[in-house]
Amino acid sequence: MQEMSHRHSRELDIFYNEHKNCCTNCGRKFVNGMCAHLGYLPDQIPAVLCDDCAPLLSETVVRYHWMKDEYEKPAPTDKLWRYMDLGKFIHLISTGKLYFASADSFEDPFEGAKGIVERKEEWDSFYLDVLREAIRTVPGATQEMLAPDHIEKEAQKLLTELNQSGDGQRRHTFISCWHCNPFESEAMWKLYSVNTKNAVAIQTTAAHLYEALDRNPSVKIGKVKYVDFNKRFASINGAYWYKRKSFEHEREVRAVIIDHSTSTRGLSIPININSLIDCLFISPYAPKWFEEAIHSVVEKYELHIPVVHSDMTQRPFY
Repeated sequence: MQEMSHRHSRELDIFYNEHKNCCTNCGRKFVNGMCAHLGYLPDQIPAVLCDDCAPLLSETVVRYHWMKDEYEKPAPTDKLWRYMDLGKFIHLISTGKLYFASADSFEDPFEGAKGIVERKEEWDSFYLDVLREAIRTVPGATQEMLAPDHIEKEAQKLLTELNQSGDGQRRHTFISCWHCNPFESEAMWKLYSVNTKNAVAIQTTAAHLYEALDRNPSVKIGKVKYVDFNKRFASINGAYWYKRKSFEHEREVRAVIIDHSTSTRGLSIPININSLIDCLFISPYAPKWFEEAIHSVVEKYELHIPVVHSDMTQRPFY
């Protein structure tokens, strides 16, 4: 088997993110546990190949045990909205950076939670069984390693480490939240702007958000799953894609970055504003002067984007 070069590049990581679900050569879909071979065909053409096609690679950069994403990706054309006060909007367009808040800074204490405290023993029991089985079946295990006392000791140790990693994950997971909806939302205007009279909403699509972030391979964009923690747990490696049913009205799509190199409460990631914003909506509660001010701000920062007043200002007849 060809040795791995580990010669990663940003372009190769982007290629993997965009083509990782099936073999580049034969089209075979990957399933959990399969080996995915990432590297280059002759003439430095990137490819991710299955075991059968792997000999075609002239260079194997890395091999993965393929795992399905923990999240569902939105459709490229899905409309995404970000409701904000004028101050946050000006900060966004003046800096050209999108803010990602650390999970432990959110008001919701369940950000990154695996479940509820009342079911913690059930969680521990399940993963102790998983860990015991993993230790029993480790390749090359000696008789000493397979002794029941040793297995139990190691399983308990690994469970403790697993439980202790939760807070660290919260500190190093950074999130930008978006509302997924074909239409603007009256509830979102009131929930996510302190002063609804001085608020705007960015409307984009999932594809444009991805492109505006320069197809950053470190950023994962996916839909939040809303679950009943009385009946199930969040995924062990994907807790940040789960929220409680009581938040289902948010219809959230989030962009997530894992970064262990920083201790800050947030990250500011460069973003192309003109590529991001398909349309800028002015709050339905805004006075006339605010609309004029928004047009002036957009002109000052040379943004080539349409600015419209909320559809909610339309008048009915009876």
